[in-house]
Amino acid sequence: MFLPLLATLALLGQAPVPAGAPLTVLIAPPEAAGVPSHIVSFAQEHVAEQLKADGVQVIRASELSQGLPPAQRKQVLGCNRLEASCRVLLGEAAVADVVMIAELVQFLSGYRVGLKAYGTQTGELIAEHYVPGVKEDQLLDAFTQASEKVMGPVRKALRPGSQTPAQTPKTPVAQAPTLTPNTPAAPLAPPPGVDTARRSGGPGLAWLPAAGGVVLAGVGTVFVLQARQDYRALTTGDYEDPKAALAVKERGERKQLLGAASFALGAVGVVTTGLIYGLSGKGESKTEVHPVASVSGSGGMVGLAGTWH
Repeated sequence: MFLPLLATLALLGQAPVPAGAPLTVLIAPPEAAGVPSHIVSFAQEHVAEQLKADGVQVIRASELSQGLPPAQRKQVLGCNRLEASCRVLLGEAAVADVVMIAELVQFLSGYRVGLKAYGTQTGELIAEHYVPGVKEDQLLDAFTQASEKVMGPVRKALRPGSQTPAQTPKTPVAQAPTLTPNTPAAPLAPPPGVDTARRSGGPGLAWLPAAGGVVLAGVGTVFVLQARQDYRALTTGDYEDPKAALAVKERGERKQLLGAASFALGAVGVVTTGLIYGLSGKGESKTEVHPVASVSGSGGMVGLAGTWH
């Protein structure tokens, strides 16, 4: 009479799980010898979050360790997860459908990223996927790809009647209008939230004349300072040769003239920029800009004074 009872219990233990029940995945410690611990932890956490986003219930090895008595914790977490019996033991302790083991191996060409999913009933492999030659900044994308490749066969094997989680519809990307010959191009509407009044201001390169004016002002200052040095040398020096004194005088006059010309051109550049900013976008933007230029005995200054709105 005990044989029928044992057969019934065995059939009940192998009864299929309802198709609508969510999968429960235990993320076991990874195979990542020689890889920095912070990279391993980051990758494990990314896999967990990716599975949760796919509608899977996730149990981490650390969470399983906290819920086990010390003796059972050593037995469960200390077994060799590469053996089928260990994976069955892990699944029973976590009450999970799948034991997921990540693999991270470093080569000269990059990392080899892998995910392996084992069923907890037999401990046998259901699906695996590897991505070779992965750079460090591509690890998360590689684990995302591996998770997507593995979870499809896992659902098919353990939840054959379940539907794949609905994907969030993507917003269609706006495409530029197609132009036909002899058809004028329609102006594109500005994106939402763009202030078109602001875009009617001065041209983007309107600052170039002012920048050139500043450079010319610096050159003019150098010429003026050198002319002053020649003037001091002429007034304090004792020249026995009149030709030498005349040469110093002519050189100082020439530098003084070049300095004045540089200041004048620099002022023109600044005034040009001021006019561009002042006249562009009139009535739409408030621009109060005034060119400033001054020359003294020790140098000169050019610039713009005002406010751009």
